[in-house]
Amino acid sequence: MPHQHPGADHGARPPAGAQTVERAFEVLHCLRELPGPATVAEIARRMDLNVSAVHRMVRAMEHTGFLEQDPATRRYRLGTAIAGLNRTLHDQRRFDLARPELHRLSEATSGAAVLALRDGRDALVVADLPAAWAPEHWDTRVTNSVPLHASAFGKALLAWPRPSDEELERLGPFERFTERTIGTAAQLRADLDAAAERGYTVADRELRPLQLSVAVPIPDRAGRSYLALGVGTTWTRGAASRIRRIASELQDSAQRLRTTLGLDGGY
Repeated sequence: MPHQHPGADHGARPPAGAQTVERAFEVLHCLRELPGPATVAEIARRMDLNVSAVHRMVRAMEHTGFLEQDPATRRYRLGTAIAGLNRTLHDQRRFDLARPELHRLSEATSGAAVLALRDGRDALVVADLPAAWAPEHWDTRVTNSVPLHASAFGKALLAWPRPSDEELERLGPFERFTERTIGTAAQLRADLDAAAERGYTVADRELRPLQLSVAVPIPDRAGRSYLALGVGTTWTRGAASRIRRIASELQDSAQRLRTTLGLDGGY
């Protein structure tokens, strides 16, 4: 009998309980995508599963802290255990070590310095330092996540190495946030190819009407984009004229952060 790698797919049945685990993760993703808390029936309908099966699953997830039920509405929402995992993610990957470099970068560029990690179709902000100078009319609080196709951070996570056409197609449909937002996989391909050629990505009023962001990848030891390091600022003609200088600052900071975060073999 030929040897089979334990991680290989040879048509064998999944381990006992694997389907239950997969469906539990589907519940989490379902609640993440919904605009608010949901009933068991709503979750079951979205997952195309039997209500009683989903009820047993969410009760078990509630018991472990991954879900909470509002006693007044009987609706379920994500639980505090998720927040605990978020803290663990930061601690294990030592993202706190990036803050001094983000502070230096923010001062050098007069922008909000951001570190982001890919999370499916989004770039998840894991560390940020808002620009102290920012005018009050523009909200500099970095959102929890931003779409890959509409942000410089997301594009930096996509461009290295060059993604396949199929991967870009799977990112669609592409939500439009402004009239400048990329709307097709072909447009995204052209944008990423240009970014790979010059060494940095740009989102020019693509996510918000007055926002300009520039980003570079921080590669892992295999050369793949592991993190995106970027700067966001209010769009002005002056800011647009400084894109290359901002990109140069980002590239220098990215190299230092590779060492700080142990991505160059230094740990």
